[in-house]
Amino acid sequence: MRAPACVSLLFLSLLLNDDAAARHFSEEQMFAVRQRIKSMFYHAYDSYLDHAFPYDELRPLTCDGQDTWGSFSLTLIDALDTLLVLGNGTEFRRVASLLQDNVDFDIDVNASVFETNIRVVGGLLSAHLLSGRAGMELEPGWPCSGPLLRMAEDAARKLLPAFQTPSGMPYGTVNLLRGVSPSETPVTCTAGVGTFILEFAALSRLTGDTTFEDTARRALKSLWTTRSDIGLVGNHIDVVSKKWVAQDAGIGAGVDSYFEYLVKGAIMLQDEELLHMFLEYDRAIQNYTRFDDWYLWVQMHKGTVTMPVFQSLEAFWPGLQSLLGNLDGAVRTFQNYYSVWRQYGGLPEFYSIPQGHTVDKREGYPLRPELIESAMYLFRATGDHTYLQLGLDALESIEKIAKTSCGYASVKDLRDHQLDNRMESFFLAETIKYLYLLFDPAHFLHGGGTEGGGSWEEGGEGGQCVLGAGGFVFNTEAHPLDPAALYCCSRHRHDRQQLRELLLHLSQPDRQSQPPAHRDTEAPPTGHSDSIVLKAGEKKSTPPPLSCPVQPFSARLAVLGQVFSDNT
Repeated sequence: MRAPACVSLLFLSLLLNDDAAARHFSEEQMFAVRQRIKSMFYHAYDSYLDHAFPYDELRPLTCDGQDTWGSFSLTLIDALDTLLVLGNGTEFRRVASLLQDNVDFDIDVNASVFETNIRVVGGLLSAHLLSGRAGMELEPGWPCSGPLLRMAEDAARKLLPAFQTPSGMPYGTVNLLRGVSPSETPVTCTAGVGTFILEFAALSRLTGDTTFEDTARRALKSLWTTRSDIGLVGNHIDVVSKKWVAQDAGIGAGVDSYFEYLVKGAIMLQDEELLHMFLEYDRAIQNYTRFDDWYLWVQMHKGTVTMPVFQSLEAFWPGLQSLLGNLDGAVRTFQNYYSVWRQYGGLPEFYSIPQGHTVDKREGYPLRPELIESAMYLFRATGDHTYLQLGLDALESIEKIAKTSCGYASVKDLRDHQLDNRMESFFLAETIKYLYLLFDPAHFLHGGGTEGGGSWEEGGEGGQCVLGAGGFVFNTEAHPLDPAALYCCSRHRHDRQQLRELLLHLSQPDRQSQPPAHRDTEAPPTGHSDSIVLKAGEKKSTPPPLSCPVQPFSARLAVLGQVFSDNT
């Protein structure tokens, strides 16, 4: 790194520390900021409804709309749970009904498998799990059933043909009506393989169809076997041959959410295998890519530096580190990234660390959320108001640079603040949501009890489940998922299966006295319900005793400390 860049970053770091020491936000000030964030949301949201719906996205410079990721009215799906986060249950209910009536996934459209999963499937799952707080009329047994859950399942089922490869890793694009095109390229990015376990496992555990979780796990395990001898993965892989096409290893674009889902999947599912995978990767990442609390790109087999750049998508990393209790490293890396923000009023897509400025043709800022996301996690972990200052900086910068008469526009070039004619759906799904949650530490999504009506609620058959009290896990599009709901539905299903087996056992008391050769081939006695008897030839071991009724879920989400307790 050249000396002038070092001096510049050191100065910015000192300035940041001075500002943090001088500024403390009162409750009244945080409330005022939240009101400003709500105004930002509704300016963008109303502009989309007025000028772009039913298209996927708003074009804020021309005040019209365009389809981008599949013609789903994507911005409306992505923004749905943000409405409830901001406390607007009335509009949430209206939009949920509107989507049920108007969105159809049985269409002849080529869609990104990755983007459809995180935005559409994730958005519908989150909205389904938040329906109770929004005052929607719930089906008996919710959250294990419901119209938004069925929509999410329908969308996810359209993606399954993409996973029909020799490796189990998915193609990047699928036609929602016809499946994978014969001419589809087998090359896809690492994140496009490893970013399904949250949504697909949630679907399986809510619906009882294990296909989704099994599919996501097969892709994860297949990708795991392709890592290099030094423990790294590249950027793009051939899903048919399992050969690496792009061998740059890092934590940014094309890879980022793969690592995110290993950690969050471990938390949501209490899965030690996923955590083990991430920790193995993290050792290699710290050994080969970390330099002065920056993370560079290296050759996956040799560990030699290939790109000494910071990418804006990497800014999620400090937040991820904080979930695992690595606060020292998270804070130092965040300081580096924040210094870039203060230099430009946003994070450029690429930033040259040695030269201390943007990379040619990568100067844009599409209003991404990652640094704000990390600020939210770090503020929760430390209580340091430095992170609130970043949030206020972000709010004021976006208002000054990106606001138009029709919403907010992506910044084409941070050096002169030229604008681009696009407002991505993640601006409403992520950027504004994380900003709001940063300034609302008592929000129910953090385990508090402000917007949305309390920190927990009843669910499941007979209201036997406690939902929402164990913390929420955000997917990579900031759609919150409730681990307690997955536990609730899985446990109900498990108990029903045990009851079925017990009734079967009690209904056939003479079976135990018959010779083993006859037990497995005897036809079921007449007069018994088909719902509780075995088919001819079906084997069944002695049923286990019934367990206790469904118990409340007790999450072990750690902000300080480890994800798993020592006796897990």
